[in-house]
Amino acid sequence: MPTTVWRFSGTEGADEAVLTLKQLEAAKQVEAQDVTVIRWPQYAAEPTVHEHVTEEGSKVSSLMHKFTHAGIDTSMVDSASGDLTPGASVLILLTPDAGIEAVAKAFGEQGAELVRSDLSVQEQDQVRAALGDSGQDSSQDSSQDSGQDSGQTG
Repeated sequence: MPTTVWRFSGTEGADEAVLTLKQLEAAKQVEAQDVTVIRWPQYAAEPTVHEHVTEEGSKVSSLMHKFTHAGIDTSMVDSASGDLTPGASVLILLTPDAGIEAVAKAFGEQGAELVRSDLSVQEQDQVRAALGDSGQDSSQDSSQDSGQDSGQTG
């Protein structure tokens, strides 16, 4: 399953994207396997990481999610945190291949930028096309990361 990292210009951008993901899931356009949100408020010393943000319930159910489902690789979270600047946020999404174009189009409309992924070159081209349709430029994409494997198995 591919992992994509989307950067938003404000600290609330990734939160709005989570709401968009829930709408896409309700419409059966995408299935979010796991989602992590990283925010870096303008005057904070460092970013904050919130894992499994689409999981509802207690910490116990979140822990059970880790054992029963594939999750976002820690190295991807660390890399995304390192890419973040104060006043911005990122959303890290682990999803099956189907639906990534719908995500790209919806996030592009919110001003998101794809900054990292473990997508194939062909899949990156599809994401670029979907971002282009929404008026966004993905010039700083994940082409340097396309050869990396995040350790996820599908």
